[in-house]
Amino acid sequence: MTIDRVDRRLLLIHGNPDTADRIRALFNPRTAHAYRLAHVTHLPDALAYLEVDSVLAVLVGTPAAGATIEHSIARLRQTLPTVPVIALLDEASTEAVTAVAEAGANDFIRLDCADPEMWLRVVEAAHRQCRTQQRLTDALEELDRLAFVDPLTNLLNRQGMERRLLQALKRCRRTAEKLLVLVIDLDDFSRINVSLGHGVGDLVLINAARRIRETVGRADEIGRVGDDKFMVLMRQHDVEAGLARAENIRLAVCRDQILVGDKVRTVTASGGLIAVQGDALSINEVLTKAHVALQHSKSSGKNRVRYLDLDARHETVRPRQADDELVRSLLREDIFQVAQQPIVNLVDGRIVSREMLVRGPRGPLRSPVQLFRFCEEKDILTPVDLHCLKQATAAAVRFRDGAGFHVNILPSTLLETPPEELVRVLRPAQQRGHCCLEISEQQLLGDPSCLVPRVRVLQQAGIRIAIDDVGFGNSCLEGLILLEPQVMKIDKRLIMGLADDLELRRSLARLLAVADALAVEVVAEGIETREDHRVLLELGARFGQGYLFGRPQICAELAEAAADGTDGGLPLTGAAR
Repeated sequence: MTIDRVDRRLLLIHGNPDTADRIRALFNPRTAHAYRLAHVTHLPDALAYLEVDSVLAVLVGTPAAGATIEHSIARLRQTLPTVPVIALLDEASTEAVTAVAEAGANDFIRLDCADPEMWLRVVEAAHRQCRTQQRLTDALEELDRLAFVDPLTNLLNRQGMERRLLQALKRCRRTAEKLLVLVIDLDDFSRINVSLGHGVGDLVLINAARRIRETVGRADEIGRVGDDKFMVLMRQHDVEAGLARAENIRLAVCRDQILVGDKVRTVTASGGLIAVQGDALSINEVLTKAHVALQHSKSSGKNRVRYLDLDARHETVRPRQADDELVRSLLREDIFQVAQQPIVNLVDGRIVSREMLVRGPRGPLRSPVQLFRFCEEKDILTPVDLHCLKQATAAAVRFRDGAGFHVNILPSTLLETPPEELVRVLRPAQQRGHCCLEISEQQLLGDPSCLVPRVRVLQQAGIRIAIDDVGFGNSCLEGLILLEPQVMKIDKRLIMGLADDLELRRSLARLLAVADALAVEVVAEGIETREDHRVLLELGARFGQGYLFGRPQICAELAEAAADGTDGGLPLTGAAR
């Protein structure tokens, strides 16, 4: 029992002075460890004492003025979580011990205990426990710093900024306000690294981080999100004030100069400012939008800040539009249309679910294939995919017949988006019926095991997982085994012409046997003829979709038809036909 402190102060809270004298006698100078015991009768006096003096432990008995031990312990734990608190009990009943433990006491001792060594052991054990907990807390804080702080600039790194961004977006959802996000990019930074070396480049980054930190508001969050990119989350919501602050940041960064021989080079920066709504789901989505604003600054001559209003509307999207105009239009959710196609029970034609399909703007990007190819080229694939997911989910909420719904997501989007945010977006529609998230096999990502942790979060939240486009040509068996999906959707190229192609039937039969072994529900896509439908039934397939049971129909048109009291827009099932 060794506590390396010369001054061992204890604080006693008890309403009876005689009890205090008796406890003080137990900690007398003749024992192996001498303690100094201070005594107060009321909790407020104890809190005032602890503001100006430190103690080894607080002994809490029944205070004066009718307060309870549990209340006093809870207040002390809330105010000073690192100080050991020991409850002094008249009797050590199970109920009393449980009550003080739940209030936060580290240990307890009976008041009638007259053994000094017992008191010493309890005090020193409580002290060691708190010291261990503090060391653990410090270690966790250091791990947190290493995980979420950039070691060069001492700003938050990309992971740290994503955590703060999601917290800020959560606040925005509560307040219905927008979040101003500024991305700062150092101009021609790669030229500095190449011509002057990475050591000079590191100094430039350190100085830029310091200038930004000195200029931003106290409540703003700052992070380094790329080699020479910094992100600022502004707590204010006025765009004009945000632009003024962004301009101050740019001017601050420009104060730094580099001496190269007899020449002086000034460091400059460009900035892109956007206003983000609370429905954003990830840092990748926000950064992609901010990058569009940043490109406006770069293309305008660099060393300036531009604000981009992503909600600004264009009449139409035409092929002759400049790429930046087209990109800006695609980052608006309302430019897309959502269609639905029924998924039916192949036996009776009953609609069991709907796949929500997104169509791009009219023109060359109407096709999802062409739309996503363009988005991939322009590095806006993830935010556009998330826009499609959100819009498809919102459309699914309008169906109230209890059928489930399917929405699509790319593997890269799943990797770049916190699964908890996906659960939040899907939850409202999930409450209308079962929800199935289809992961496309057409986007090759290599090892599917990287998706497993995120898929498990979704499945635990009650969201079904489907592997889409099985049989497209990529190797899907590993994904089926690792991801353990509930649904396997067979690509239409294994279905169309099934009745006339014996080899196709054999391939499909083998695939159905694999699905049966894995206990995976199968949905056959692309069913267009009654002959193919008949063969699927013979092979044991239970669910399917295709033109035979209903073409994709725009949800907005279906809603208009329902409002007009007509049924022309309602999907017909095989049974109805």
